[in-house]
Amino acid sequence: MLIRFVVENFLSFDKETEFNMLVGNFKNHKNHIYPGPVKRLRAAAIYGANGAGKSNIVKAIEFMQDIIKNNGIHQIVNNLKFKLNNENKVKPISFEIEFLIGRKAYRYGLSFDNNIILSEWLIESGIKKEDKIIFERSTTVKGKTKIRFHEQFIKNTKQKIIVEILEDNLLKPSETLLSKEFELKIKLLSQVKFKITNQLIIIHPHSRVSNLVVFMTYSLGFHDFSNILLKSFDTGIKELKVETFDFDKFFGEDDEVLKQSIIDDLEFGDTEEITMFHKNKEIMVSKEGNSYTVKKLTSSHIDNKGNSVSFELDEESDGTQRLLDFIPAFNGVLTQDMTFIIDEIDQSLHPALLKAVISKIMSEKYTKGQLIFTTHESNLLDLDIFRQDEIWFVEKDRQSGSSSIYSLSEYKPRYDLDVRKGYLKGRFGAIPFLADLELLKWNEHDS
Repeated sequence: MLIRFVVENFLSFDKETEFNMLVGNFKNHKNHIYPGPVKRLRAAAIYGANGAGKSNIVKAIEFMQDIIKNNGIHQIVNNLKFKLNNENKVKPISFEIEFLIGRKAYRYGLSFDNNIILSEWLIESGIKKEDKIIFERSTTVKGKTKIRFHEQFIKNTKQKIIVEILEDNLLKPSETLLSKEFELKIKLLSQVKFKITNQLIIIHPHSRVSNLVVFMTYSLGFHDFSNILLKSFDTGIKELKVETFDFDKFFGEDDEVLKQSIIDDLEFGDTEEITMFHKNKEIMVSKEGNSYTVKKLTSSHIDNKGNSVSFELDEESDGTQRLLDFIPAFNGVLTQDMTFIIDEIDQSLHPALLKAVISKIMSEKYTKGQLIFTTHESNLLDLDIFRQDEIWFVEKDRQSGSSSIYSLSEYKPRYDLDVRKGYLKGRFGAIPFLADLELLKWNEHDS
């Protein structure tokens, strides 16, 4: 689970800026707190005006995640620095993320300029004792790589030799040391990499849900959860179901090349099924016996005669389709030790529907994951739904142009405070500056 994320000199963030899921001194919604060596919150709602930098927090987390996935930085990235401070041209971009693995907290970070990683570190956070440096990697002025591991992890001569080779030339300046987990044979490095790349899921405003047909096919629990959710919020859908089609009948004559490619992958590849988008619809192709089948999700509604009528998912409303995009994340928060981050969660969803969904998730007594989202929807600013430390604001300084992020908990609001009204009145900042529309004098430009 995510504990904190720190960013510096990236997009609209100039100085070192921290977002965290740490628990404040508030007594409401105790079921929103995960116990353990570091107490963490279940959710965070991030507010701010257009252009304030809400989405840049998400982009920063994703950019760091991509560096780890790609084993390094493979392009010049100086155009991503904060551009309104001239001094930042010669300063590096820095990220640090803190999370739990088991009952231990770890901080992984890196600092880079152009595509050169200047420093990289992994630290076991000291909770009741001092921090323990797992490794430190740095690049000298002359371009020489220096690596230092805690003695606990470099136990034999072979590992010492590998570290020396990495320092000499095996580790390129653009590569992460984390990418050498197999050469070093250090299990913790693989765990850290997996935690950052696989247990932190980001959903953008235009992201399309993937593997929904797989989840619906193989997980009865997910199937039931999806249908209960869709029914309970009056989407008009009676059932979301998986339909099976004959392979040759599903694909047309103009799909011969694609069909052969799929057959080759199933026959000679190491996969039993292939999930893909075909004509804007997600399908799963698998081999069953000596034939191939195609599975696709459809929705069923009831007509005026009481009969079930099938619909393609893209025939559903934008709001229903957006809700479908979120179902894996909502289910994941309830069932998996993962962190789901949704940028602009309110896009295409009716405010009443969004509030109902979020209220339902937050009222659940037992969950396993975290939900973090950015939004403009002020109806969610409700202390009956969230704790004070689960509400965050992003604001852009008018003089410097830099973004800052801060929690509602800094204002120490009362439990009965109308947070929505206070926010809209500008009590907590992070709302757009509304000019006097009379000053625009639009009528003077009429032709």
